[in-house]
Amino acid sequence: MTSPLIGFIAACVVCLVVAMLLARKSRDAAITFAAISAGLLVVTGFALWPLMFREITPAAGDSGPGDQEISNVTHADFEPYRPTEIPNDGYVTADACAECHKENHASWYDSYHRTMTQIATPEAVFGDFDDKRVSFEQQHYHLTRKGDTFWAQLSGKELMGKNQSTDKALLPIVMTTGSHHMQIYWFPTLASRVIGQLPIVYLKESQQWVPRKSCFLEPPGASMDPEIGRWNNTCLQCHSTHPKQRKIADYNWDTSVAEFGISCEACHGPGRDHIHFQRSKDRQGNDPIVNPDNLDHRLSSQVCGNCHSITTHLSDDTRNHGHAFRPGKTLDSSRHLYRLNKESIDHLAQRGDVDPDVFFARSFWPDGMVRVSGREFNGLIESACYQKGTMSCTSCHALHQQPGDPRDRKSWSNDQLGIGMLTNQACTNCHDADKYDQQHTHHEVASTGSRCYNCHMPHTTYGLMKAIRSHTITSPDATGDLRAGRPGACNLCHLDKSIGWANDRLSQWYGMEKPKLTDDQQKVASGVLWSLTGDAGMRALTAWHFGWAPAKEASGEDWMPPYLSHLLDDPYDVVRFIAGRSLGTIRGFESLAYNFVAPRQQRLSAQNEAFLLWQNKDPVTRADSGTLLIEPSGQLMQQQFSRMAAQRDDKPMILDE
Repeated sequence: MTSPLIGFIAACVVCLVVAMLLARKSRDAAITFAAISAGLLVVTGFALWPLMFREITPAAGDSGPGDQEISNVTHADFEPYRPTEIPNDGYVTADACAECHKENHASWYDSYHRTMTQIATPEAVFGDFDDKRVSFEQQHYHLTRKGDTFWAQLSGKELMGKNQSTDKALLPIVMTTGSHHMQIYWFPTLASRVIGQLPIVYLKESQQWVPRKSCFLEPPGASMDPEIGRWNNTCLQCHSTHPKQRKIADYNWDTSVAEFGISCEACHGPGRDHIHFQRSKDRQGNDPIVNPDNLDHRLSSQVCGNCHSITTHLSDDTRNHGHAFRPGKTLDSSRHLYRLNKESIDHLAQRGDVDPDVFFARSFWPDGMVRVSGREFNGLIESACYQKGTMSCTSCHALHQQPGDPRDRKSWSNDQLGIGMLTNQACTNCHDADKYDQQHTHHEVASTGSRCYNCHMPHTTYGLMKAIRSHTITSPDATGDLRAGRPGACNLCHLDKSIGWANDRLSQWYGMEKPKLTDDQQKVASGVLWSLTGDAGMRALTAWHFGWAPAKEASGEDWMPPYLSHLLDDPYDVVRFIAGRSLGTIRGFESLAYNFVAPRQQRLSAQNEAFLLWQNKDPVTRADSGTLLIEPSGQLMQQQFSRMAAQRDDKPMILDE
């Protein structure tokens, strides 16, 4: 052990003792001292990291970390400085389940639930650490792999966030979060088991390193903050099984979990007593293990709602020492479930640390419909199928691949849907199919317009750099959608038609009242209107639908490039990413070179190239081209285009997916 490390540990001990002594006289003074000390120790830890661990993380030159010094380092060397797995309170980990439940264990093992949090082993890490160098905002990263460990060398103007500068640091990567769409990487801070987040993440789809802030819908200009303690305080709640924050002081945690990732016991409950029951020769009573399929639809869905909802602990003790919720119990016994109602507003007022209006705007549409991914339980409970029927999460989703499923394991694991749940069978299991024919849908039976979920579960939810289906099952409602500022289901397929056009059909077919519209809403195509004048959330949803195959089939794609090209220079990083991806699905634009996090001049060059490509294609010849702001000659109505683009809703937006 090095002298700097010994000194650092001694400083930690002294601070802890002083805080304990102060606590005897003044709790507030102790908390203040602990908070200041924790901050100073974290900063000091970063500054002294190469000295404290010079045997395994020597100061490195521009050539990167030295092979000889760190090649023998293993993940066991970092275990004291990251969250750890401690199966207790009856939890035994998924390995204990494999003995008797081989098939179920195998399908769980291949799911993304298992890999939501992992130790950063070669099997877990899919980011490019092959001597990779990337730079963002004057911060430079050199990413390498040595043996079975991964390293990030940081140099530049900023490491620790605002006002905390350092010239260079070499950090080991000890944990990962995410495995489906992107992967986030964590490094130890030496403050107990508190970890920090590498400010860049790896996107699986585009295979590129990008700033973390560029992957989430938040206003431009956010700092590349390593978010010290974020996993210990927040991520562990849903990305691990039986998490225990174990707070020592402010921003200082001795965090443990029963198991990283979402394991068997997250859904079935602790397994120890189940194993004892099954091995007992004289079985008394009932097997304590829980199968969500055997619960009533409300209790079954609350198993998923433990993570897939917007909640808060009723007691800090459950956050600190392990969730009180167990499968088969009611969620409200330990959590407050947020809904846009007086109870939740009062609950937020009692907390006193957040403005209710700001809180709800980050997760809900103005009418109370949840609008962010990962919160599907909030959507389900507002649905009549749940409130008046018996619909549960497992009505559609199969958490283990079912016998006879023709899909390969990877296809099933994408959404973990049951057999036939991508067809109308998802609804006709309960609803009489004979009542919902072409006369009901007003679309050809074989068309996507006759798919129940395209009208009743449209993609109005945002998250993970894409749109997902709303889990509040509703019917198209022209007035309600307009009042909430939410795109209507009809126009999410018919992007080339105006909101007025869609409302005329709803009135004609179903007798719906037509709301009062502006002139643009009445005459201009919805895709044009939303992409030019919408807020950041609306622009993201619209850009995604430009690349959605059913929308392109219904609307045509030849008119879309000017609007997607316009969004290539959107102020929100994630809107640019979605627009670039959708543009790449249009014929003739597949090879367009565009990087949504490149310097602006490069993005503008790609934008100009995209527009020229569109101009050089066959002109758009449609009778309704005026609604698309395209002249009969095929040229863009530049004056109208600029007028609407100037009306863009630039209110700052953050969506808490």
